[in-house]
Amino acid sequence: MKKVASLAVLFLMVFICAGSVFAATQAEKDEIVAKVNEVGAMLEKEGKAGLEKIPAIRFGKDNYVYVGDMNCTIIAHGWQPHLVGKNIIGIKDDTGNKFMAKLLEGVKSKQGFKNNKSYFNGETWVTYRWPSPESKTTFLNKIVFAKGFLMGTENVFVSAGMYE
Repeated sequence: MKKVASLAVLFLMVFICAGSVFAATQAEKDEIVAKVNEVGAMLEKEGKAGLEKIPAIRFGKDNYVYVGDMNCTIIAHGWQPHLVGKNIIGIKDDTGNKFMAKLLEGVKSKQGFKNNKSYFNGETWVTYRWPSPESKTTFLNKIVFAKGFLMGTENVFVSAGMYE
């Protein structure tokens, strides 16, 4: 009986520790928000010229940013440049979750006014499942943060995230 109880306690401890290893920490989430705000401020200041810097921006463990318009067409991507010019509003994860549509809905949930122009400046967190960079067949939870900005006269969103 003691052996069963010891194994149960050991299993419980491993389960609890594994959950904390794979969940995004508040510090990691804060870093994501800070990077999105930093890149958004850069785009507001530099306009489209700032888009050229996006592919080189990295933070944390191989995290990157991407930028899209209010139709969800990618205009700069730090990891998958082949997505630039592609509309990904209908993309789904392996469970059928249309996560980019949810992301854009969150960005459009709030409006601001700057430089005599109304624009969407909402912010949102979205969680979805995506293939692991190592395996391509193993799906992991990914969490992303997005926020709307005014880049010149164009309303864009900046997003970044990480695997949980």
